[in-house]
Amino acid sequence: MKRIANVCSMFVALAVLSFVSSGIVFAQDRWALGSAGAGSGPYVWGGAIANHINKHQTGVRISSQSTAGMNENVELVSTGQIHLGLQDGVFMEDAYRGKGVFQGRPHNRVRVMFSVVAAPWHLVTREASGIKTVYDLKGKKMNIGLPAQTTRFFNEAFLKAANIKLADIKVFEMATGQSFTALQDGVIDASGNLFSLGHGGLLELSTNTKIRLVSIPDEVLKDFIKSSKGVIKFIIPSGVYKGQNTPITTFTSVAVLFGRDDLPEDLVYNVTKAFWDNLEVLNKDPSFRSLKREQAYLPDLKHLYHPGAFKYFRETGLSE
Repeated sequence: MKRIANVCSMFVALAVLSFVSSGIVFAQDRWALGSAGAGSGPYVWGGAIANHINKHQTGVRISSQSTAGMNENVELVSTGQIHLGLQDGVFMEDAYRGKGVFQGRPHNRVRVMFSVVAAPWHLVTREASGIKTVYDLKGKKMNIGLPAQTTRFFNEAFLKAANIKLADIKVFEMATGQSFTALQDGVIDASGNLFSLGHGGLLELSTNTKIRLVSIPDEVLKDFIKSSKGVIKFIIPSGVYKGQNTPITTFTSVAVLFGRDDLPEDLVYNVTKAFWDNLEVLNKDPSFRSLKREQAYLPDLKHLYHPGAFKYFRETGLSE
């Protein structure tokens, strides 16, 4: 009996060891996702993205965490302190090559996974200002954003593409939230800002003040997109805002989810598939309402994509 008991004990021990070993093999990976400061748009996006991915696959458990901002996310991912981060697509090339705000600090291990949020640029004017085309901005009072804002980068790039110098307009430097009151009170005539489609502040403004959204001419848009990687053409459908009876041609800044080159290819593939195969669920969230499948992949950043994500794009015909 003692011998039988010993044999049984041995089998139990082997079974436990096998279970533990298999548990290690199949244990769920835990990835931290760097978003931005608590309460910011990217912070809200990070939580929603993590929940969406967690809901639709089981290989990885993602948790969103606050950071000092998208540029810090690049540093944290590059050094392996977090697994994933959010960043504006337009800055990923600079981060990779060590240019712009990353001057002298190339982060050549970062890899783009996919786009997560499309925030179209709105050129909003007071109807009373008489601004009907982008060229009518000359001599007008325009808010171009604060110096450190992404909004400021896009406004300056847009004006350059339209061959409008800062000296040609009366420059105002305001935070996005201040622009609504300034437009309503006539302090400024126009403001260029990145908003999610149907932004609450702009919807409210359109009910209190006669505004006009101005389209970007094709020739200006072509030059702008050519000089700004990570942005794409966008059409704001008619009727989104009160008094906006025609579609508006503009561009959208696309925020991307990125990681490091050593993330496992199969897990990145599964995360990408979970996100996009269930897009209709995510589209119910107001922040992601305007995100479309064709925005998932940015061809001009092809060389920066993680192989796991690129595999999904090839399978679904989103890339060549």
